[in-house]
Amino acid sequence: MKALYALSRAIALASIATASVLAIAGPAAAAGNAAAAASKAPRTVDVRSANDFSTTLANLKQAIERRRLNIFAEIDHAKGAMSVGETLRPTTLLIFGNPTGGTPFMRTDQRYGIVLPLKALVWEDGNGAVTVSVIDLPAETGEDVAAMARQIAGALVSIAEEAAAATDG
Repeated sequence: MKALYALSRAIALASIATASVLAIAGPAAAAGNAAAAASKAPRTVDVRSANDFSTTLANLKQAIERRRLNIFAEIDHAKGAMSVGETLRPTTLLIFGNPTGGTPFMRTDQRYGIVLPLKALVWEDGNGAVTVSVIDLPAETGEDVAAMARQIAGALVSIAEEAAAATDG
């Protein structure tokens, strides 16, 4: 429970910091930097979904739970944007993992705590297409954990593909 509180607090502080930067820089600066920000996007593996946003998110949760991973947090970025009078297309982040998989990374270098727990983002683009994005773990980690990173990356992509697969409905 303390870890979840700490995570919630960290997210809240990051949101406040972001809002402060935007308030100082102004909306025009934020809009003017959109192209630059897009070129600095994190390295991800993106899987286009055959389903709508809600179905994809539900499928993602099921795929994570089937693998006996813990969902630590669900962050609805669109809801957060709405809380400050802004709009954002559906965008939800799931933070999940398991100490059995994460601890070996952390023992190698505790700074991997920046990358872990694992995350998956379900988002809808301007055309209504839904995508599941997961971090490109091998690209974000060092050679010291390359084999573990490739193994976990394979599982992450499998989870994303399962969530994005067409469902009967």
